[in-house]
Amino acid sequence: MRQHGLGKLGTLACAGLLLVGCAQAPSEAPSAAFELTVAHVNDHHSNLLPRQATKINVLGQDYEVETGGFARVVSQVDAIRAANTNVLALHAGDAITGTLFYTIFNGEADAALMNEVCFDAFALGNHEFDNGDAGLKHFLDSLALTQDCRTEVLAANVEPEVGVSPLTPKTRWDSFKPYTIFNVGGEKIGLIGLDIAVKTKNSSQPDATTMFADELETAKYYIAELQNQGIHKIGLLTHIQYKNDLRLAEALPAVDFIVGGDSHTLLGDYAAYGLPTVGPYPMRVTNADGAPVCVAHAWQYSQVVGELKVSFAGDEVASCGGEAHLLVGTDAPAAVTESLGFTAVAKDPAAQKLLETYQESLDELTQTTIATVDERLCMKRMGPMTIADCGLGRQSDVHAVVAAAFLASAPQADFALQNGGGVRTDLNAGALTIADAYRLLPFANTLVEVQISGAEVKTVLEQAVEYALSDSGSDGAYPHGAGIRFNVDSSAANGERFSNLQVKTKTGWQPMQAEQTYTMITNSFLAGGADGWRLLGDLKQAGLVQDTYVNYAQSFVDWARKTKTIKRPTEHSTQRYRTADE
Repeated sequence: MRQHGLGKLGTLACAGLLLVGCAQAPSEAPSAAFELTVAHVNDHHSNLLPRQATKINVLGQDYEVETGGFARVVSQVDAIRAANTNVLALHAGDAITGTLFYTIFNGEADAALMNEVCFDAFALGNHEFDNGDAGLKHFLDSLALTQDCRTEVLAANVEPEVGVSPLTPKTRWDSFKPYTIFNVGGEKIGLIGLDIAVKTKNSSQPDATTMFADELETAKYYIAELQNQGIHKIGLLTHIQYKNDLRLAEALPAVDFIVGGDSHTLLGDYAAYGLPTVGPYPMRVTNADGAPVCVAHAWQYSQVVGELKVSFAGDEVASCGGEAHLLVGTDAPAAVTESLGFTAVAKDPAAQKLLETYQESLDELTQTTIATVDERLCMKRMGPMTIADCGLGRQSDVHAVVAAAFLASAPQADFALQNGGGVRTDLNAGALTIADAYRLLPFANTLVEVQISGAEVKTVLEQAVEYALSDSGSDGAYPHGAGIRFNVDSSAANGERFSNLQVKTKTGWQPMQAEQTYTMITNSFLAGGADGWRLLGDLKQAGLVQDTYVNYAQSFVDWARKTKTIKRPTEHSTQRYRTADE
């Protein structure tokens, strides 16, 4: 492992005093100008390999290039450290959950690659809790395995129950800290970690006794504690979304910079390349004291390394600068590598070798049996199956179990809906492997939550079937669900095909209420309005769609492991299907 990072030395010096004070007598002499460089990533979600065929448009010409990958992240952070004097390397959360590297290795592969970077600090994200407090403890133990790399884990507003949670066997701060103090170039930098509270509690899987405090009030409390220790250069390492970072920055006193995550926000001049840019890198706003705050995010999936530069005049921020590095290979077209915002970087050899070792094991372990299929589960994208489909009269088996898996992965949801085309194969009786699950659900879709009224559910179902029945559409648009059921008359006029819509509640099946708002779980493909599900695209534009960033195949794998024996479903969302010939 590589030695680096001026910050860790300062942390060790104050280790015993972190929560009780590390105060110094104030100096009357004005401080010299000081520039802090922060190399940062967020939301890599177990995406350790490069992203293939990323589409980039340069001056009207389309290119498909390989971007990112953790071996390039290691190289770029090393380059930033080599080129600057006062550097901190930070990860703003959601390191895990999203690819087979997590499904198979339970965070160990992510931790090993993160240790190759050797981040100075890591903030807990909501997906760190996807396998409960015990799953997070396993990941953090893996992150702490190496002796020559110390990454401070920060989460000021996370409150596992002491003596109950495996994270807190003795004290609240057994596994992480609310903040840390770095000594960088003779300057003390306080850094507070925050996780998104409501989303983590309601949309991930923390232990029932683990609580999450309000982000703003928590930040105020620990900013005051740092100030009482004589620390006046203060940053936040957050996993609370970009819009909330801007809100906190304006509401808080004394904060100088925020490095954040969760919203997968791309900052920088990338709009001209066809990429989803949200704003400049970094964004500069004003805090409650009227002083500047530098806000930086680094997109997603190990594709971008941010290089934030915060220049101080005394304890005040004088300027915000730096750049986002969207990582591409050294063999990328010159038109891309020479464009502003793209950085050509070779893969770090040691990190690449380590990654290849995990990849080899992954190829073998995907053949691991995760469940047993009791009897053959057949597939039909739309309508009742025939004898040729292996089951006369009933609806698709595999769509029903997939929808059930999606709903089980989102306990906050009322029901799940999935399109016929998102499921690709039957499941044969016998052993079910991880490879089988990814053949069943082969696309790069994630699960999303949609806030939707009963009337809107009716509209989107009608849209889906209209598209499925149209000459230019596809039967892959047909809806299959769990926790929801309905009758379909394909011979009826458009808009009148669905009837008897019901939602399953704790007390049984109840009629869907037109004015009531429900939480629906579906896939990211449909959430964009695809396959004729147009209304979902409108709801997404209105901010009513929340991506969980959980790969939909991974959710099925997790469900299958818990279920152990998958039986042919006895309930289907389509209760009665009438064809035009009946």
